[in-house]
Amino acid sequence: MTDTWDPEDYHKHSYPQYTFALGLIGRLGLDGDERILDIGCGDGKITAQLAARVSNGFVLGIDSSGEMIAFAKNMFPRSAYPNLSFRYGDAVNLPFSQEFDVIVAFASLHWTADLATVLQGIKSSLAPGGRFAAQLMAKRFTTQERSGSPLHQARREIMARPAWRPYFRGFKKQGSVVYSADEYERLLRDAGFSPYRVEFVAEDVTHPGIDELKGFARATWHRYTSRVPAESRDAFLDEVVQRFIEQYPPDRSGQIHVHMKILEVEATVSDD
Repeated sequence: MTDTWDPEDYHKHSYPQYTFALGLIGRLGLDGDERILDIGCGDGKITAQLAARVSNGFVLGIDSSGEMIAFAKNMFPRSAYPNLSFRYGDAVNLPFSQEFDVIVAFASLHWTADLATVLQGIKSSLAPGGRFAAQLMAKRFTTQERSGSPLHQARREIMARPAWRPYFRGFKKQGSVVYSADEYERLLRDAGFSPYRVEFVAEDVTHPGIDELKGFARATWHRYTSRVPAESRDAFLDEVVQRFIEQYPPDRSGQIHVHMKILEVEATVSDD
């Protein structure tokens, strides 16, 4: 079992993340000369959008997946994007000191198990007055279960079925922690930030059909599917998709709508 990304599959099927990210980028109000760090840049598609909006600045994308970084470099080469670069990097060990005006993270930091350390590194990487903006999976209240779309709920139901449960035994004890909105705000303040926006945003994500919905799940859920034997992963995803469309059938044109919600945070470095 491996825990690796397929960059080409992700590039083709990550349109929900891209849609959410464009909304936050539009709300940043960039001037065009910012120095920006994109943590968890993935295939580089969103990072390239940022670079296009700061023609007098520059953007660096980092990711802990070597496969993703290689794909991003090939897809968005320096020859065509002179103010854009990519580098392998881990959010827990940021090597920067006051080098950036803006740091962003799109649907990536909820995978880290040590968010407090990550936020300290982000603060150290920002210049005085710098801004941090992120999109994360979150719980609305501390006592709630992990949030997500109805598609995530369908996945959890299938994971709990007897045929699949053995593969996910102990899974919740590994990796990331999903906090409530209030807990994220507290972690930001503890790290030396002044949060000025912590709110949930929603999108009605449209998938052209069942194959695309399954492709989205396959491309973005590898941390789940990697626990299932390779020869059984299609069957697992088929069950998830079937469970979802039982509850939310396609519309008359065959399109499938998934209501998704994600937490957005924006903060500035606090004055010392």
